[in-house]
Amino acid sequence: MRTLAVLPSRFAASRFPGKPLASIAGKPMIQWVWEAARRAEGVTRVVVATDDERIVSAVNEFDGEVIITDPALPSGTDRVAAALAKLGEAFDVVLNIQGDEPAMHPDTIAGVVKLMADQPDLPMGTAACPFANADELFNPNAVKVVTDDRSRALYFSRSPIPYLRNSTVFEPDFRPWMKAEQLALFQRHLGLYAYRPATLQAFTKLPPHPLEQCEMLEQLRALAAGIAIGVAHTPYLSLGVDVPQDVAPVEALLRERGLA
Repeated sequence: MRTLAVLPSRFAASRFPGKPLASIAGKPMIQWVWEAARRAEGVTRVVVATDDERIVSAVNEFDGEVIITDPALPSGTDRVAAALAKLGEAFDVVLNIQGDEPAMHPDTIAGVVKLMADQPDLPMGTAACPFANADELFNPNAVKVVTDDRSRALYFSRSPIPYLRNSTVFEPDFRPWMKAEQLALFQRHLGLYAYRPATLQAFTKLPPHPLEQCEMLEQLRALAAGIAIGVAHTPYLSLGVDVPQDVAPVEALLRERGLA
């Protein structure tokens, strides 16, 4: 199975301009993501998709492959589709590994590739890991996913799902009556997607869905259109970087793994 990993990377992030080039333990953020993708088993080719020459220069410095995409493209997924079209090669699976995930573990990427290889009828795949503590459930930046018995996504949300009902009280915060073992019911979604090429093309032609716009979660567009999303389970947390304050926790996670 030929697998293309595309790392969409945009310089002009509103909350963190120049984010892909931010130094993470001495290396630009995008280099961490590229190296993880390169080490992942089952990935055939890795490219960075960007619209900015500064990112092109940085990728060239660490001998990565880069593809220039139209700055008018509305999303990272559209940049992934544009990169695939520009390459003009046949791939069985296309990965979208978000360029602001410098702690993405190679084994997580490999797990999603294996998911797609083991289930050839699966149009999309992604990954999820456990939550470390109940407080994380109430962080809207930590996206939750609920799956069915085949590990296919039922819904993604920024809210804590599923809700734990108490026999006598309904409160938005269910931590007071949550049992320790119930934390295992919750899954944290990670910023990684796999598509069959035809699914990727179809997805980019769909209009944004009201649920997607409500939660600001693009994957809800796929679920609303009836596109099944398989979920590969991994023990490895990956932390996205949205603002400068997110750099320190990512560096701490990389140090914990002996990488920084």
